[in-house]
Amino acid sequence: MNVKKIVFIIAVLICTLSVQPAIAEEVPGANQCTVLSPYSVNYNKYTNNAFGYEMFILSNLKLNEDIVSVKSRFESENLTVDVLYDNFYNDLNNRATYLDYGNRGILSNIAFKITAEYNHNFNGLDGHVVLYERDKIKTDGSDRNYYAMITFSRTYKELITVFIKSSEPVYIDKIMPGFKLINKTGEMKADAVFEPVSKKFDKQTQSFYDKYFLNNEKMHFGIFEPTYPDYSTKLNELENMFNYDFPVVLMYNSFKKPYKTELMNNAKRDGKIVEYGLYTTDIVNGQEKDITLEIINGEYDEYLDNLAQSFNEYDYPVLFRLNNEMNGEWVWYSAHRVGKDTDLFIECWRYIYDKFKEKGVDNLIFVWNPNEKSFPNFAYNHYLNYYPGNEYVDVVGLTSYNTGNYYNGETWRSFNEAYDHFYYDYVRHFKHPMMITEFSCASKGGNKSLWFDDMFSKISGYGRIKLAVLWNGQDYDMTKPEKTVSRNYRLDLEPEVIESMKKGLQNFK
Repeated sequence: MNVKKIVFIIAVLICTLSVQPAIAEEVPGANQCTVLSPYSVNYNKYTNNAFGYEMFILSNLKLNEDIVSVKSRFESENLTVDVLYDNFYNDLNNRATYLDYGNRGILSNIAFKITAEYNHNFNGLDGHVVLYERDKIKTDGSDRNYYAMITFSRTYKELITVFIKSSEPVYIDKIMPGFKLINKTGEMKADAVFEPVSKKFDKQTQSFYDKYFLNNEKMHFGIFEPTYPDYSTKLNELENMFNYDFPVVLMYNSFKKPYKTELMNNAKRDGKIVEYGLYTTDIVNGQEKDITLEIINGEYDEYLDNLAQSFNEYDYPVLFRLNNEMNGEWVWYSAHRVGKDTDLFIECWRYIYDKFKEKGVDNLIFVWNPNEKSFPNFAYNHYLNYYPGNEYVDVVGLTSYNTGNYYNGETWRSFNEAYDHFYYDYVRHFKHPMMITEFSCASKGGNKSLWFDDMFSKISGYGRIKLAVLWNGQDYDMTKPEKTVSRNYRLDLEPEVIESMKKGLQNFK
């Protein structure tokens, strides 16, 4: 018998002995939404009445219910246990798609390796177990690089998953020796409300933040124009056409490209504030890949040091939008592609933030910007799991397009239909000022000019949105042999759209 197996058997024996109940007593709170109560020397009992489960959990783990509508978290320095709830009655997902599609994200990333997959019996209740791991990375704390996902099925469409992350190989029966389903009763309690921490911006940045996010009587519009800030001709044409001066412009970058000094200086020369989108991707061996783990491991410190120096020399406000739409599987840095571990996204975000802070960068306004919907729509990929913390976020960003109906499954949506479903959810969770980081309306599927008329009449009703960045570009259908526009988001092609833009923007000058 090998040493690992002996250690495992001893751990299970210790667990079995120590989970014997302490002196029985009436535990208050039977009607509460969630209850954590002592059970034995080494274990607590956690009851979640709203989601209908009960479990034993190591008593040295601290409970965090900040986003209890998504997960209950138990944590210590070396161990994290998240309990996640998924209800698929209103969509096409089910137990089979959850298990199969969840594994695809792990299998597509060579940094992660599935070591076992099997069913495990918890006193008569089967849990589907997936064990996987990755190499350790350098970190200030303990790197929890061993994973276990245990999925329990209440029905084919209703699942509860225990997601374990540990700095040592996972022994499930020691960490969580008991789990059972109970009747669901009551409503889930409210999540915590997050609010920004006051920052020491430089004078110009503080002035911009105050004017556009704190003290503005009217909201403002920015724009993405593909040729700017390489060239100013087209942007100048748009501003003359619409009789509106856009104070903010959007540009994109990634770690595969250096800081664009000339372009940034062009924007500064024109008095434009750059919304600087940065993606944690690089070209490695000829292919684009996520570099979350490498950044945390210190392998991109030189890039970050140079970037910090560039921002210091720039000495002008920047809306720093890092890794937007992270809850969408189409981006490399989505947790779905990175071990289903949103903690790595947060650690990477904080690493970059702390690096800039260490270098004295004080002109970056950090914009945290999930996608309007999570893809895949699984609890581990819920947008709240990606929130890096109050110190690290200055503005909450929103993104939703009226994509039109060029592709199957797409529907024409009014501005309210595009934004109501998540704007009010954000308002419940955050006290931060908000901005629409990019948006527009496609041409196919409805009346584009009337859509913009409606948007301009409705957007002021979203009082927390202080700035909205229009997107003046086009998407292309890459399945066609010839160049084919699939979504025309241009604002300057159709005369009636130009008139709508010109008329609407006058109310925001």
